[in-house]
Amino acid sequence: MSWVNIRAFLDKHIDYPAAVAGAIILGSIVFVINYDHGWNNALLAAGKQATYTFFAGGYMVRLNERIALALNPAVVAILAGVLCAGGLAVSLTYLVHSLKGTPEPLNSTVPTMVLALLGFTFLGVRARYQANQSAVKKSD
Repeated sequence: MSWVNIRAFLDKHIDYPAAVAGAIILGSIVFVINYDHGWNNALLAAGKQATYTFFAGGYMVRLNERIALALNPAVVAILAGVLCAGGLAVSLTYLVHSLKGTPEPLNSTVPTMVLALLGFTFLGVRARYQANQSAVKKSD
């Protein structure tokens, strides 16, 4: 597999703006949560969170949007996207932090629980709205 193929795969499956924003925000929050255990432990936990959020979070944003657009009615589609992508995000975040190195794995997962629910709901609604706007423009 060449670098071109890898880049094309990542471009198709990762929402880069969401990935970068999530990595910075969640990495910073996890650093603060774990700072009482020393800056080196906090930095390790924040680095794991930021790296995980960039790749897995960026992918789950796309997954959420795809689910939100694939089903009808809209309420069911958005709820399914939030539950699938959000549940996966929370589970994987806890798994990453349960591996050696994060002093506060459960507390480090709480921000993902809160932000995933809010963020995936917003992004699902936005995806449906943008799809409806595109359909209206095409029909004009």
